Amino acid sequence: MGYRDGIGSAGSLKLSGSPIDYIHLVKKQKLAKCDFAVGGHVGMGVHMHSWWKLRFFLSFPESIKLGPFDMGTIITVKKGMFHSKVESFFWSGYQKLTTLPPGLVRDNVSDALYSNQMLQRLMLKCLLKERTITVSRYSPKIESNTTPTHCKVVIESAWKLQKDLLVDEDTIHMYEKIADTVKRTVNNLKYHLR
Repeated sequence: MGYRDGIGSAGSLKLSGSPIDYIHLVKKQKLAKCDFAVGGHVGMGVHMHSWWKLRFFLSFPESIKLGPFDMGTIITVKKGMFHSKVESFFWSGYQKLTTLPPGLVRDNVSDALYSNQMLQRLMLKCLLKERTITVSRYSPKIESNTTPTHCKVVIESAWKLQKDLLVDEDTIHMYEKIADTVKRTVNNLKYHLR
């Protein structure tokens, strides 16, 4: 057939004047056998399915070393007859930037994210479409022919169909607020993260 399953880069973009340093678009495709489903977007047979993901990267100085930082959102959705809405959400996972015992330094990123009221409103509005947002430490592969970006944190959403990939202004503003909060928290801890 000539088709292969896999994940590949669809391009990246460097931003200036934003807390987000790089945006990376990733495509995943898989060949799957589908049965007939009423209201489905494909018919019976073998089809190539594609999913897309936006990843937002944050760069820091080379001297910054982050701990096992990895957290994501868990949401509660209130189902409605025509409109559903996010009732509540919380950040789950390892939310500390260092491996120091709790209480020594303020290194819990979720505390900073919860304290931003504008971000809370944006997340309640945008999480219905985005579902899961993960914020985690990132360690790029070092290759001789690439330019070093010093990206240390990645913010990403769940895989989406192409029709759901385009994000509105509020969603971009939400990702920028998350990136700004993470960058400020890392900057406040820069002497503990060396």
